[in-house]
Amino acid sequence: MIVLLVRYGLAVMLALAVLGKARHFTAFRRSLALPWAGAFAILVVEALAVALALSPASHLVVGIVATALGTAFTVVQTYQLATGDQSVCLCFGAAERVSARSWSRAAVVLLGGLILLVIQG
Repeated sequence: MIVLLVRYGLAVMLALAVLGKARHFTAFRRSLALPWAGAFAILVVEALAVALALSPASHLVVGIVATALGTAFTVVQTYQLATGDQSVCLCFGAAERVSARSWSRAAVVLLGGLILLVIQG
């Protein structure tokens, strides 16, 4: 039961992130100073993670993908906080400065992936 709650919770959280980025794609791309293809790739990877979480793929596979995404997100947020980078994060479509709140959302994705790995491992 916990595995399903974590798995579908990750799907909902990442889906909200994809929708937020897609709705404000140009602002999202500019906030990261990425070319169009780079920002689009992030959107596609997150959308594929949502599809994977909702698919019949094993919990282990979903856990590996969520852990990888959560690690990347958390590392970037941690670096930005540690260096005092006040960049605007449009991770969920709303413009907000990198903060403990944005870091915690990234960490939730990481934690969800780790939970799936531990329970399945």
